[in-house]
Amino acid sequence: MTTRLQNKDGYWYGIINYKDHAGKYKKKWISTGLSSKGNKRKAEKMLLDAVSEFKEELQNQTLRKEAPAEVMTMSELIREWLPLKKLDLRDNTYVAYEDTANIHVLPYFDELGVTIGELSPAHIQRYYAEKSRAGLGAGTLTRHRTIIRSSLEYAIQTLGILKANPADRVKLPRQNKRIPSFYTEEQLKKLFKVVEGESIEAPVKLAAYFGLRRSEVLALRWSSIDWKRKTISITHTLVRVKTKTEFKDTVKQMASYRTMPLMPVMETYLRELQAHQKQLRTVCGKDFNREGFICIWDDGRVLEPDYVTSRFRRFLKEKGLPHIRFHDLRHSSASLLINNGCTLKEVQEWLGQASSKSTEIYAHMLYESKHEMADKINAALTL
Repeated sequence: MTTRLQNKDGYWYGIINYKDHAGKYKKKWISTGLSSKGNKRKAEKMLLDAVSEFKEELQNQTLRKEAPAEVMTMSELIREWLPLKKLDLRDNTYVAYEDTANIHVLPYFDELGVTIGELSPAHIQRYYAEKSRAGLGAGTLTRHRTIIRSSLEYAIQTLGILKANPADRVKLPRQNKRIPSFYTEEQLKKLFKVVEGESIEAPVKLAAYFGLRRSEVLALRWSSIDWKRKTISITHTLVRVKTKTEFKDTVKQMASYRTMPLMPVMETYLRELQAHQKQLRTVCGKDFNREGFICIWDDGRVLEPDYVTSRFRRFLKEKGLPHIRFHDLRHSSASLLINNGCTLKEVQEWLGQASSKSTEIYAHMLYESKHEMADKINAALTL
């Protein structure tokens, strides 16, 4: 390995000539950022420091090449794999994976300190068991498993430093499926009455009547409504990505793109809401935000996703109503459809779900509906 300084365009650059682990001669340029006038000694010291770091880097590369699976730790693998997934995932999904890795997965494997060659199914099984005991649900643990399994698959398929995936031999702890909470028809009517005039009235009604996700509700603009055809189209989402709210030209999945009939009660409500917002726009003048969202503050700014969730929770508590999540308004819509004779397939299409598997959580509602029908027949035919 040889080094030298070179004056280029009035600045000092360091040049390192070296052989890589394959024996090929290569050259590495290092910018010092120092002017070539009177800074030669500083540049020489920077080059010496850079050479020391580079030698260590080369040594690590050689070790990894000779015995990669015995050198790279599981934590290092995850940290290398995770940024590569950013191009494949939606921003908010990537943030969820990043948070899961930083909060849960990486601290565990950092403390464990095993290389991917030492990693066994037992290590992974203990991780799942620990998180399950901590109260993490099956859906959340699935994301944890994806991080662990996919990073190991990256070591096999892309890096070529691992032969088999130990995560394939591990199953998630068995957990009881969560039965979704929902409001009955009477509870929804009471909710609609007490929420009148509240900042979250529009989100609550849109979510409950149309079975929309929070991201779909908040992305709705007045241009989403076709008053002549009496339809409302779901084509966008509004999500919180770290510290900012982003409007997306996409929905969760292809099945989520849907146009729904604008039922009379909601048409009346939305026309009144639009008229009210026109008055607000006149009062606020140029200070009114004119992006055209339906769920807004009085100055036209769209409601934040986190605000809607937290305000809904506090509102129910203030009014003494049973606790449900904002997302459970979507489940309540599904419950109403099933109790009024709709099939699971019809509910799936109404909710914009790609797979019937997602709709299976409502199967118990369908059974209860049939049970009530059976009781009515029994009562009618009993002598």
